[in-house]
Amino acid sequence: MISRLNDIKRRVLLLFTFFMPLTVMANATYIVVNDNVISEKVSKKVESLGSELFSKTGVRVHVSLPASLGKQSIVKYETELAKTLKEPYILLTLAKQEEKVDIIFSEGLEKKFDKDRVLSPFSWSGTILPILATKKENDKYNAAVLNGYADIVEQVAKSQNIVLEGAIGNINRDIYHYLKFGIYGFLLIIFIRYFFNKVRRKNE
Repeated sequence: MISRLNDIKRRVLLLFTFFMPLTVMANATYIVVNDNVISEKVSKKVESLGSELFSKTGVRVHVSLPASLGKQSIVKYETELAKTLKEPYILLTLAKQEEKVDIIFSEGLEKKFDKDRVLSPFSWSGTILPILATKKENDKYNAAVLNGYADIVEQVAKSQNIVLEGAIGNINRDIYHYLKFGIYGFLLIIFIRYFFNKVRRKNE
């Protein structure tokens, strides 16, 4: 009886060992770490964008969202994590507690997107840091991750002349352009009114 139970245990263990890699593969995700930093809704959108980009370009864009880096630097954290990723890859990391953000990528992708632009602190170009700099805690991590991830993914797609159906655009840059055009339009109207008023006074 004991021998039979041991035999059953061995068979169960073998089945578990066999199916475990399949389970890991089935749950493979572009969000490699998420310590409850972003919501499920944003996670699904990131997964959707990442999956579409990979299917059309072969480039994997991953996100890592640890609650804290502990005592290690963000570069060391990324370097260790990158060892588990398949090339070609881009890895966006945002550490919540430290509010540190960085991007690393495998060789050959440096011309596919502009890292400095994505990580710019200026609202007219950066897509992550300007959002993190806001004082509102609610949803700022969701907005920053989704906006930055979408920016990277869409830049990679554009570099290969591919249009993503799930593209959301760049929120910060779009708002900046609308404001810029609005200000320029307002100044133009003032100039035209001033010009015509001056001409009318001369004619009078």
